[in-house]
Amino acid sequence: MIRFSKAQENLINLPLERKIFLEGKAGYGKTTAAAARLRGILKSTAEGAETFVLIPSRTLARPYAESAAAIGVRPLIQTYSGFVQRCLEVFWPLISEKAGFARPEKMPCFLTIETAQILMAKLIESRLEKGYFSALNFPASRIYNQIMISLHKSAAAEFPYRTYAERMKKSWTGEKSFLPLFDQAQECGELFRQTCYQNNLLDFSIQLEVFQQHLLPLERFRSWLTRSYRHFIFDNTEEDIPAAHRFAKLMIAGCRSALVIEDHLGGYRNFLGADPGSADSLKEYCAEHLEFEESFVCSADIAAMAEAIQNPWLPADQLPGKPQAAYSFHLYHQYPAMIKQAATDVADLIHRQNVPPSEIVIIAPLVSDVLYTAMERELRIQNITCYIHRPSRPLIGENATKSLLTLIALIHPEWSVHPRLLDIVQMLQTFLPALDPIRGHILVSRTFKEIRDDQQETVGYAIKPFSKISPDAQQRITPEIGQAFEKVRLWIQTNKEVAEAPDISVSRFFHAILSGEGFAAFGNPSEDLNLGVKKVIESMQKFSLIPDHLENDLVTWKDYFRLVSERMVAAQYYEDWFAQPKNAVLISLASAFSMMNRPVAYQIWLNAGSPRWWERIYGQLTNDMVLSKSWHETDLWDAQKEYETNTETMVRQILGLLARCRKQTRVYASELSESGQDQKSRLLYLFADLAYRFSRKKISYGVAEPSIAETETYSFYPGIDDENDDTGRMIQEIGPEEPADYSERFIKGED
Repeated sequence: MIRFSKAQENLINLPLERKIFLEGKAGYGKTTAAAARLRGILKSTAEGAETFVLIPSRTLARPYAESAAAIGVRPLIQTYSGFVQRCLEVFWPLISEKAGFARPEKMPCFLTIETAQILMAKLIESRLEKGYFSALNFPASRIYNQIMISLHKSAAAEFPYRTYAERMKKSWTGEKSFLPLFDQAQECGELFRQTCYQNNLLDFSIQLEVFQQHLLPLERFRSWLTRSYRHFIFDNTEEDIPAAHRFAKLMIAGCRSALVIEDHLGGYRNFLGADPGSADSLKEYCAEHLEFEESFVCSADIAAMAEAIQNPWLPADQLPGKPQAAYSFHLYHQYPAMIKQAATDVADLIHRQNVPPSEIVIIAPLVSDVLYTAMERELRIQNITCYIHRPSRPLIGENATKSLLTLIALIHPEWSVHPRLLDIVQMLQTFLPALDPIRGHILVSRTFKEIRDDQQETVGYAIKPFSKISPDAQQRITPEIGQAFEKVRLWIQTNKEVAEAPDISVSRFFHAILSGEGFAAFGNPSEDLNLGVKKVIESMQKFSLIPDHLENDLVTWKDYFRLVSERMVAAQYYEDWFAQPKNAVLISLASAFSMMNRPVAYQIWLNAGSPRWWERIYGQLTNDMVLSKSWHETDLWDAQKEYETNTETMVRQILGLLARCRKQTRVYASELSESGQDQKSRLLYLFADLAYRFSRKKISYGVAEPSIAETETYSFYPGIDDENDDTGRMIQEIGPEEPADYSERFIKGED
């Protein structure tokens, strides 16, 4: 049974008719109290089913869904985009003609981020051939994605897309030769929008535009809203878009009760249009203002570390604990040494200190394939399983999904996507757990032969039966693997150019072949494989709706596989967030972990020297700040503005991570990056300052000064002498730049 604090009980027991604005940091029990208040609403009134819980992401629905399931009443728990899509389906006949669609009598087809990119790629293909975006030094798939994001952010911030180019050019301070790219992006975006209106296709931006401009103002629709929903809960408002905040104001005014919840350290989804500043405006629509001030997650030492970062001038004796006990810092010269030591320390926590693997998360500013492969290998040596969470990764970027796509490419050579022999080896290893890389290469090199056309281009593969290869090779590969391979070969031969949707082919292959003895899905299949099959089938099913809806060849399966093979950004899948096995250590991006809203005992921060902790990756065509509602069109995006934004974002991200840490943060840095280049980040300065202020020994820059730390007995690492403190070397090497002045003023007591 959950025990609530006095602040939580106060919220839960407030009269039902109140309209409340609740704020506080992550881990302060806001969602837990809100879910309990939801239970009270569902129990105490017959209007319980008329409750609307609005959330920015489906991953945040679980606490509310569990509360509702315990009562047996089903409120509406939905994201703003999901609610918009649902309303457009219901009220389509009322608005389709007025909104300007070419065939108002025909129901719409909703695009995902994947299907929208495929349509965009088809439409602007000729423009790319003419030299559009030639100044951008990145793949075409990223251009499609950035144009789509510019459309989405414009709609989220509620300004017309026709003003996009002018808005971006007014803020631009870079090379003037780059300015035409904004006009090109707007031209491509307008072409996409025209095609959608001609064919009743609705991507996210058009859905928002039609809902806000044509459905929401209708008195008939507003009356339906008032009759349908009497109670309104809006959680994590800072992670939602301004369009959702405008809708929330209407709901607050029209509902009998309302509860709006804001996280002080949020805003991690600003790359998707989230706007904490816009979320703040909801406070004035609520009569009751509450703030939770007690963490249910952080220890006193973690809280002290967060307080020292947030309020750098606060004296040590006013902190709730010892910041130096909340973290340890480990500096290495070589990148592999950092990875190896981090894995060793994780193994020590699990095997010697009996910490459950689910209570440990490994966080990095960028989870590259190099980092994951190296960390997974080191953990496997320590007999530890890990699970990687990288949302929106390309389908071709994950092993299980790539293997299934390779299989479909082999049975459809007419789609002109021909996998490499190495990809086929990887596919067979995924399907046959007993097949190791060496025997896999032997098997594929003996059985697969490329078929080339007159221009010596690969057009397909001829697959030789296992029995036709040399006896020595058969013995080395083993007859058991040979028999399993024959099943795969015969299935490919039988299904060549089959006239069915590829998602049906994947499903048939899974049940007919993969589920058989000797294959990966037999008995107790891995979660990665199950999730990969679900992803590929869902992606293909959603794409198949588009050709069926268009009734023409504007986009085809050939386009789908071409874009997937070019590493098109995939849609987000709900299962990704909850697929981690219980006995596995999570590896995640910092922002993605913060959005999971899941505290752990230990956090391992990798590659603290990487500039990615501080530098925000701004797409040349999409700038989170410029394309936000709070941006003033007279402002310039210059070096100073970028510096201030990056610093603010880094500090907010660090505080958000600490708010989700119970015991300790362990920070690892290497002087050289994974590519062998020197690296330094502003995160190092932050830890240098913490070490300077709270370590037992005075670490100087060559200037002798008295230290307030002389009278204290703190050790930078709990239980470790200062002689082993690598932060001293780090401070001496990064030099006396800003942290020196910062810390010296603190020690002198000048501020």
